[in-house]
Amino acid sequence: MSIFETWRQKRHRRLFKRVGEGCVFQAEHLEIKGHVELGARCTLYNNVLMRTHKRGKIVVGDDVVLQDHVLIAGNEYVEIGNNTCIEAYSVLRDMNHSFKGTDVHWRLTPHQSDPIIIGENCFIGNHSYIMPGVTVGRGAVILPRSMVNKDVGENEVWAGNTAQRVGHRTDAAIQSKLKRHLNLLRLYGFEEPELEKDAD
Repeated sequence: MSIFETWRQKRHRRLFKRVGEGCVFQAEHLEIKGHVELGARCTLYNNVLMRTHKRGKIVVGDDVVLQDHVLIAGNEYVEIGNNTCIEAYSVLRDMNHSFKGTDVHWRLTPHQSDPIIIGENCFIGNHSYIMPGVTVGRGAVILPRSMVNKDVGENEVWAGNTAQRVGHRTDAAIQSKLKRHLNLLRLYGFEEPELEKDAD
C-alpha cells in the first residue's frame, strides 16, 4: 500500500464514531456526518454517504459491504446486520416529511421518524429504497429497483415498486431445482459443491 493510500485509509477512519479492525475503504470520497459506527472488516466503495441528524445513530455490523453511492440517513436509528451487502445507489432513510393535513412548503413540514433494521446476511439490490420503519429479516433478498415499505421476513425474496414478496429462499420448489442442478453437475463429472448439504 502506497503512502498516499495509507493516509487516505486513516483519513476515512477518522470520520466514524467507531471503526472495527480490518475495514477497507475502496473510495476516494466518503461523506460521513454525525454518529456512525462501523463494525470490523467492512468494505465501503466510492461516494457512500451516511449522515445522522440530532440524536440519530447509524450502526453497521461486521463484514458489511456498501457499494458505490449508497445513502443511509438516520434521524433516529438505522442498523445494518453482519454480512449484509447493500448494492449501488440504494437509499435507506428512517425519516420522511409529513404532508398530511397541511399545504405549507415542504421545508416547513414536520419529519416523521421510525427506525430501520436490516438483519444479518441480507442482500439489498441496486437502486432500492428502504422506507422508515421497515425491518428486513435475516437472510432476506431485496431485488434491484425495489421500494420496500413493509417488514420483510427471514429469507424472503421481495421485488417491485411497491415491493411484494415474490418467493422464499428455502421454498421446496427452489430446493428441488437446486438438487436437480447438483445431480447434473455430478453426471458431467464436476466436483460436488458444498451447497448440497444445505439443500437436503
